[in-house]
Amino acid sequence: MTIPSVKGAAASPTPLTLSDLQPGLWSTRVVFRHGQCDPAGIVYTPKFFDVFNQAIEQWFCERLGVDYYEVLGPRRIGLGYAAASATFFTPCMMGDEIEVFVDVGRVGTKSYTLVLHAFKGDGEALRGQFVTVTTSLAAHQSIPIPEDIRKALVVYSETARR
Repeated sequence: MTIPSVKGAAASPTPLTLSDLQPGLWSTRVVFRHGQCDPAGIVYTPKFFDVFNQAIEQWFCERLGVDYYEVLGPRRIGLGYAAASATFFTPCMMGDEIEVFVDVGRVGTKSYTLVLHAFKGDGEALRGQFVTVTTSLAAHQSIPIPEDIRKALVVYSETARR
């Protein structure tokens, strides 16, 4: 059975090199451990989403200057994902170290998009995209992005593009 191609479909994403990234992007390094891999030593797909989420939490605290855990806890503001995806370019193996860079793709009224680039050496191994919706954890409804978070996202985005 042949699956027809979709007219007007976008070309497949291509992996970036480190020189393609904006110079001001924050990053963190991660080494993949035995428990994150299958018997062949290849990292399980869901583990990448754990790594990306941990990088986002760390980025909030270290680079944005917004305490991620205070937002969720005392402030009762949810930072849930309305959409999460990843594009894989090359496998990651047990013992591999990646460097995850965080970029702001878009800041809307009640949501924002983050793009995470995970590099093995100079080449992008995978890319994650997360659409985050701010919500009231009491009412379980979307709310406008709090001003301190909005400002931090915009400042970071502008600073990274200089």
